[in-house]
Amino acid sequence: MRPHRLRTTAPALAAILVGGALLVPASPASAEVATEGCTIDDASISWGFKESFRSYISGSIAKGSWQVADGAAYETPSFGFSAGTGTTDADAATGAISFGGSIRFTGHGGLLDTTVANPTIALTGPGTAQILLDLRSVSMEDAMAGGTEAATLTQVPFGDLDLSGATIARDGESLSIAVDAAPATITAEGFDAFGSYEAGTALDPVTLTASGTCAEPVAAAPTPLPTAESLLLEIEPEYEPVSPGIVVAIVGGLVALAGGVTAAIVVRRRRTGA
Repeated sequence: MRPHRLRTTAPALAAILVGGALLVPASPASAEVATEGCTIDDASISWGFKESFRSYISGSIAKGSWQVADGAAYETPSFGFSAGTGTTDADAATGAISFGGSIRFTGHGGLLDTTVANPTIALTGPGTAQILLDLRSVSMEDAMAGGTEAATLTQVPFGDLDLSGATIARDGESLSIAVDAAPATITAEGFDAFGSYEAGTALDPVTLTASGTCAEPVAAAPTPLPTAESLLLEIEPEYEPVSPGIVVAIVGGLVALAGGVTAAIVVRRRRTGA
């Protein structure tokens, strides 16, 4: 036995059309507003990397030094990276700000040779971020054996940052971000890549400033309203469209019928004195 199906007759079609006109909401006077993201035009960070590591490099054991290049700078006790650019969402909660520049640490007569470069501040949510680094190094074991081939890793999530103290301000299209001495800790990936400090070990804090521009709010396209035919198709998937002339005739007939019934009720009430 075929399952029962709702069949839509011509009068029912007209009723649906009339009822649908009453039930379908009118187009909203103003559509919802969608906000685009922001572009970071300029940014800088100041970061000492890790004070104890600098002391080790420059001390009597390693008897080494460091050199900055490609736009990085050093002013005791911090390294500086500037001219950062990137993008964020409208609230500056997610996004990325990238910098150029490198620091090369050397020591132990050349057996220690590690370069950190191209930091990126990856905004991972409200109040949280990571600092990503390119790392290039020759392990001391390889160097002692005469090896010179360096291993290179790109954009390692090196440290977790606490940006809960950041000040984020919007003034029209302008955006500014500022955080002074954000706490930082090395990640598990940072430990695997760098090898000197366990995950969770404190790094030097990071100071960040950034400015940019945000797009004007964009009016979202209104959701299209359902048509009478689409409503009919939801009720009867096998519905075949009815000629517009027939629909108009049916609707007109129903309106006339409704008017006749109303007039008859009025006459009857007058005769009965109701």
